[in-house]
Amino acid sequence: MSSGSLQLYLSGNGNIDLLYDNSLPEITLGGAGHPTSYTVTFEHILKTRSIDKALLELGIRVASMEIPRWKISFNDVVLTREFKPLLCVEISNGYFCKIVFDVTPIVTSKDSSQHKVDIEYIGVKELSIDHIGLLMLGSYEEAMSIYSYWSGAVSLQPGSATDIELPYEFEHAKAKIIAYLPHSDAKLLISSDSVNTIIERTTGMNELIVDLGTTKRLKLEHRGTGSYYPREILLSSILVYQMNVPEPSIDVNHRIVNDIAEIQLSNSGSDAAENVVVVSIAVGNVIDRKVLGKLEPGDAKKLQLKIKHGAINTIRVIWKHRGKTFFKDLKVRTES
Repeated sequence: MSSGSLQLYLSGNGNIDLLYDNSLPEITLGGAGHPTSYTVTFEHILKTRSIDKALLELGIRVASMEIPRWKISFNDVVLTREFKPLLCVEISNGYFCKIVFDVTPIVTSKDSSQHKVDIEYIGVKELSIDHIGLLMLGSYEEAMSIYSYWSGAVSLQPGSATDIELPYEFEHAKAKIIAYLPHSDAKLLISSDSVNTIIERTTGMNELIVDLGTTKRLKLEHRGTGSYYPREILLSSILVYQMNVPEPSIDVNHRIVNDIAEIQLSNSGSDAAENVVVVSIAVGNVIDRKVLGKLEPGDAKKLQLKIKHGAINTIRVIWKHRGKTFFKDLKVRTES
């Protein structure tokens, strides 16, 4: 059977840009021989000029609810010194607990692209920091989004499932799901009205990104045998979203002159490509590398790269957009 619940915190649609970033450290604090603190920094890459909402969530596994005082800070502002989770669900080896903070006032009080979370705990009884998530959203005229975000604690025994009715009917939905799989034999079936996806052969906390297609519902089912310990799949949060935002489109043209590749890069998309780097690779080795920085829509840049004579070379263009890394490969060869 399943136990616990997920709470719908945010849901909406319109000209909204959103970022949902997660850290899954699975680090033990307290007890003998373990660290007493953990810090993670999230980078803000939203296009919006102002943040309308920012939520910070923590997922923790504890063997006992008798946890003494600890300290959670966000951007050096203390959020709490007491262990008071919003929800805990009992599991085989203790409890899985969730805490959610509205950190909007802290985020909007200072114009910064980085947000730091500090956790300090000195105690005899151990606790495991499994999930730290930061969701931020704001108005952005060039984006069109539909989104629904749940956070909480759900324990799925083998054979059990949880069903979620979505507030909107999505046509091209994706889901970002934070889930703990106890063993490589445990299987998580993620079902929508049009797509079934099985997650298997993975363990620990995972950030799962799956296509849902057209749907008004979401179902998550534990399909494992249960011949492992602990037995439960844990669900920490779910973001279902459909976004249409400006993106870069990188075009690569080239010609080979002796042992030099003359490259022209252009951006035919509608947004900038950040941190553009071009490398030439042959026989597993980097032959040459050029850093170009930002490539705005409509821009073009020319460069030259050394390549290995007589070998198949890979020209790899790497760039970032909205915090994610993308690349495009081109195979070239000099004349023997």
